[in-house]
Amino acid sequence: MKLLLLILSLAGSYTGAAQLSWEIAPSGVDRGGAIMVYGSEGLNNKIPYEKIRGIAYWQIDFMPALLYAPGNKLYGKFSSRVNLAVREVEYISKKNENISANPDQLSKVVFIDPNDSTKIITIFRNDIPEINLEFIKRNKKYYAQELNQGPFKLIKVNDKEVRVQDSLFHTLKSYSFVDVLDYFIQHGNRIEKIKKLNREEVMHFLPKSETLDAWIKENNIKFNREEDVVRLFEYYNQSSGKKE
Repeated sequence: MKLLLLILSLAGSYTGAAQLSWEIAPSGVDRGGAIMVYGSEGLNNKIPYEKIRGIAYWQIDFMPALLYAPGNKLYGKFSSRVNLAVREVEYISKKNENISANPDQLSKVVFIDPNDSTKIITIFRNDIPEINLEFIKRNKKYYAQELNQGPFKLIKVNDKEVRVQDSLFHTLKSYSFVDVLDYFIQHGNRIEKIKKLNREEVMHFLPKSETLDAWIKENNIKFNREEDVVRLFEYYNQSSGKKE
């Protein structure tokens, strides 16, 4: 009888621990759909997003995502979206609250296909040392987006800035989100910033190959378009993997 009680007690403890781990999530706050704008006149105004032209988010709709703590520890799957204007990830908590996660507690967000959980749509990370070091002067921590996977990756940092413009007689201000883009290329274990998307910058990291040049020409790759550079890296990763 005592043995049976002990087994039931241990089972109950295990179930409770499992339930607790499922409910763990990064701490955060509800931002309330507004952003602080710092004016040249020294006034700090909290402006609602609906009064700002443009979108603050990578995707405005919440999507299923796997959230990871530092050390690649999985919190679980939550409906999430990335707020590029405040450099935070919002997720829907188990209590159905919209929480802006503390970036120090959320290092990686893996967005997955709603219809196929094995398919990765994109990954956002704020734990890449080379990228964090690049922006240390801004005193900001960014979520960098891995635009593709494999040995060669194109990584983007999009800093959504709020631009303020005065009316003709300075009686009314208008606000708009503006994309400030920085790109990085990961090749092997190295991550390096590039000045801009162009052929010289991108091809500097790829080995010279007549086959690759022919594919670029055949597919009309435009190096100033990130989607074309992603196609190029995906092709190269796949083709170089076949040779190994």
